[in-house]
Amino acid sequence: MEEQEQPFLSLSGWQAALASLIIPGSGQFLLGRRQRALALFASLLALAALIWWGSISLLFLPLIVIWLWNGWDAYRLAQEKEQGLLLPLLLGAIILYSLGAEATEFRFNRLVNGLPGIQPYLSALADPELFTYETEDLAGRTPILIPCVEPPLPEPDPNRAPTVDPSVEIDAACADVGDRLAVRGEGFFPGESGELRWINPIGDVQRLLVDGEVVTFVADEQGRFTSEIIVPQAVPLTQQPPPGQTQTHVLRAEQHRPFGSPVPTQTLRLVFEKIGETIALAFISTVMGVVFAVPLSFLAARNLMEANPLTRAVYYVTRTVLNVVRSIETLMWAIIFAVWVGLGPFAGSLALWLHTVAALGKLYSEAIESIDPGPIEALRATGANWPQMVVYAVLPQILPTFTSFTLFRWDINVRLSTVIGLVSDAGLGFLVIQWIRLNRFSSMATAIIAIVLVVAGLDYISSRVRQRIIEGTPAGQEAGPWRRRLTRAGIAIAFAFLFIWSWQTAEIEFQELVAGAPDGLRIARAFAVPDLFDRPEETFTVSAPLPVPCGSGEGQTAGDPRIELSPTCGAPGEELVITGRDLPPDTQVSVRWGFPDGGYLRVRSNCCMTDAGGNLRLETAITPLLEVGEEAELSEPGSVVITWGEIAGPIQLSESFRTVVDLALVTLLMALVATTIGSFFAIPLSFFAARNIMGNSPVGRTIYYFFRTAFNIFRSIEPLILVLIAAAWVGAGPFAGMLALALNNIPNLGKLFSETIEEIDQGPVDAIKATGANRMQTLVFAIVPQLVPRFLAFILYQWDINIRMSTVIGFVGGGGIGQQFRLWVGLNQYAAAGMATWAIVIMVWSMDYLSARAREEMI
Repeated sequence: MEEQEQPFLSLSGWQAALASLIIPGSGQFLLGRRQRALALFASLLALAALIWWGSISLLFLPLIVIWLWNGWDAYRLAQEKEQGLLLPLLLGAIILYSLGAEATEFRFNRLVNGLPGIQPYLSALADPELFTYETEDLAGRTPILIPCVEPPLPEPDPNRAPTVDPSVEIDAACADVGDRLAVRGEGFFPGESGELRWINPIGDVQRLLVDGEVVTFVADEQGRFTSEIIVPQAVPLTQQPPPGQTQTHVLRAEQHRPFGSPVPTQTLRLVFEKIGETIALAFISTVMGVVFAVPLSFLAARNLMEANPLTRAVYYVTRTVLNVVRSIETLMWAIIFAVWVGLGPFAGSLALWLHTVAALGKLYSEAIESIDPGPIEALRATGANWPQMVVYAVLPQILPTFTSFTLFRWDINVRLSTVIGLVSDAGLGFLVIQWIRLNRFSSMATAIIAIVLVVAGLDYISSRVRQRIIEGTPAGQEAGPWRRRLTRAGIAIAFAFLFIWSWQTAEIEFQELVAGAPDGLRIARAFAVPDLFDRPEETFTVSAPLPVPCGSGEGQTAGDPRIELSPTCGAPGEELVITGRDLPPDTQVSVRWGFPDGGYLRVRSNCCMTDAGGNLRLETAITPLLEVGEEAELSEPGSVVITWGEIAGPIQLSESFRTVVDLALVTLLMALVATTIGSFFAIPLSFFAARNIMGNSPVGRTIYYFFRTAFNIFRSIEPLILVLIAAAWVGAGPFAGMLALALNNIPNLGKLFSETIEEIDQGPVDAIKATGANRMQTLVFAIVPQLVPRFLAFILYQWDINIRMSTVIGFVGGGGIGQQFRLWVGLNQYAAAGMATWAIVIMVWSMDYLSARAREEMI
C-alpha cells in the first residue's frame, strides 16, 4: 500500500480533477499521492509516445479514456475515496498489445497458411539420419537420341554405350520430349526394387516422373522388369541442338541392395564430431572463465572493498564492467571475435569465455557479499592483511557456493555452445543452420535431437552434482582414505586430459588475438564512441575529362575549383599527374576515375588531403578501364573526379540512433508479446505437470510424467534454433522471432510454474477440502491465491530473459535490433553497431531494474 504523504494544498474535488486534466497526475501529487502521480504522468507520457511511434491513431481513444480517468481519480482522492486501477491497467494493456501485434507483424492467417512450410521440419524429426546399411550397387544403362532426326541417325556416344549385364532396353532408339517409352531390363537383383534415372548430355542426373510419381521398378525372380517412362525436358530450351542435329542422353536403371549390419550415417558421425566440439567449447570456456572470474569477484564484492576510497573506486569500476559485458549476449560477442580472430571454434570459445567471466564474476561477488561477516571482523581485529582475510575468512565460506554456480554456468555454456555455430564455424548449431539452408531436413533433425539429448543429459548430471554439493555429500565421502585418494587422482587426471583435449578442439591460438589486435582495437574504439550524433553534409564534385587514347573525346575543361591533368589525354599505363586547384583547404577528398555509365573507381585508397591553399597533387598511371575503342567496353571518354563533403547544417541525432531507437522498441514489444503468449499456454499446462495436482492414480502419474518430460525436452532447444523453423513457418522477421520466444517460454515457464504448484502450503488446501469443497473450488480458493504472486514474479523474470534473447534472434531471421547489429558489423559500420550495443545494455539494465523492483513488491 502506498504511503500517503502530507498534501501540499487543500483542494476540492473539481480543483484536483482540473489540475490532473491539465497536467496528468498533478492533482494526485498536490494531494500527497506522489508515487501514484508520477506513475500516472510517466505512463500517459510513455503511452502517448508509443502511439505516436506506432502511428496507430485509433489507440488515442483508450489513451483519452485513461486521461479522463486520471482526472476522475484525482476528484475521488480529494474526497478521500480511492478507486482501483483495473480500468487504466486494462486500457494500457490494450494499447501495448495492439502496438506489439503491429510491431511484431502478428497475423493469425500466417500461422495457418504457413503450415505447409513447416511440414518438412516436423516430418524430419520423426525420420532422422541415424543408421544405414552398406549397399551392393547394380546399374545398367542404355543411350537414347533426343530428338529424332531423319536420316541418318548418328552413332551413339561410345562413352555412353549400353551395358550388357545388367542390360536395359528401350523400345525406340530416339524420341522427342514428352514421348512415352517402354523399358525392359535383365540381370538385376531378383525381388529388389530400383529406380530409373535420366542423364542429359553434360552428365546432370534427374529423377523420372510419370503422373507425378517417381518411376521405380521391382525385378522378378529372373531379375527382369518392365516399366514405362516419359522423356523429360532435360536440356534447357536455350541449349537445344540446331535443326537436323541430335544429342545423346542415357537412361540408367539402378539398384542398391543393403547387406551386413547397420552402420552410422555420415550425418551421425559428423554430429558426434560436433558434439565433442560443443562439449569442448563449453568446458574450456567455463574453466577459463572461472580462472579470471574468481579474482575479479573479490574486487567486485562490496564487503571486501569498502575499506578506503581507492578500493571502493575499484569496486564500482569492476562491477560496472562486469554488468556491461554480461548485458551483451554471447552471440554478439561471437560476431565481434569472428571479426577479430576469424571464423572458427576459437572465436566461439572467446565469446563464451568473456561472457562466463562477467556472469560468474557477478554471481561470485554476490556470494561473497552474503557471507557471515563475523570471521572477517575477527581477522581484521588481529591485524590480518587483505590476502590473509580472503584465504582464512572468505574462501571456506564460499567454496561450495562457487562450485554450485560454476556447474550452473557449465549448464548454460553447454546450451550456448550448441548455437554458437549460428554465427561461427563451431558446435552443433553450425550444422543445423547449414543443413536447413541446404534443405537437408533429416540431417537437421539428427543434429537437433543430438542437441536435446546432450543438453538434457548434461543438465541432469550437473543438477545431481549440484544437489550433492548443496547437501554436503560429495562423492567418495563414505569410502576409505586410499579410495578417496585414488578417486581424487582419477578426477585430476580426467580433468587434465579433458582440458588438453578441449584446448586443442577449440583451436586456442592466442597469437591470433595479437595478430588481430589492430582490428580488435578498431572495433573497441568504434563501440566505445557510438554513432550518436552527426552533421548533415553536402557533397561537391569537380571533374575533368580524360580521353583514352588521345583523340577519343574532348580535352579537359576549366572551372573553379578545377582539375588539371598532365597530360590531358593518353594511353593505358602512361604516367598521369592529377592536380586539384582552389579546393577547400585542409579537407579530405576522394580522387576517382569516372566512367560514362555513372560508375566510379578510386584512384588510390585513403586519398587525399588538400593543403592550406586548397591544392593537391597526385601522381598515378592511367587505368586501362578508361580506354575507348571497338574492343573496349567504353564508347565515350571517362574522367577524373574529385569529391568532398562540406557541413550543411547543425549537429543532429544520427540516422543509426533513430534506427536503434525504433528497433529497440520493436525488441521490447516482441519480448512482451512472446512472454504473454508463453504464459497464456504455460499456466494451464503446468497443472498437468504438478505431482500434487495429478495425484497417484495410474492416469494421473502418466499425465504428470508426460508433461514433465515434454517440458524438459523442449526447453533444451535454444530459441535461435526455433527461429530457423519459425521463419519457414511464418516467414523471416519479428513475427518469427516472437513466435520462437513464445514456443521456448511455454516449457520454461511450465516447468517453473509446476514446481511452484508442488511447493504450495498444504494447510489452506486441507482447510478448504474439510468444508466439502470439490477439486475446482479447492483450486480457485486455496491454490490460486498462493500461486499468483510467484507466477507473476516468474513471468517478469522470463520477460527479462526474453529481452536479452530478442536482441540476438535477429541473427537468424528473427527481426529486432540483433538483425540490424549483424548487418552493421558485416558492413564494417562499427560505430553504428556500437550504438546498437549501448542501446542493448541500457535496455537490459533498465528492464533488470524494473523487473527486480516489481518482483520485490510481489514476493
